[in-house]
Amino acid sequence: MDPQNDENLNEDDFRSLADNDFGVEEIEEETTELMEAHDIDQDTAERAREIMDEWGVDDEDVAVEMAEEGI
Repeated sequence: MDPQNDENLNEDDFRSLADNDFGVEEIEEETTELMEAHDIDQDTAERAREIMDEWGVDDEDVAVEMAEEGI
């Protein structure tokens, strides 16, 4: 269904659809940078970021390796 071409939707319905993010979260820039730099998925990048922030690991490579190993 294309909301812009649906004759049954009024303007308020369309605004409601446009405002709904459908559960999509915006990825933080730091996470995106980790994903690109290390060719990893979002979950691994987020876990690596947590390891760096919470455990004080300064080396990205080490944090990514720990995240990949499930530590």
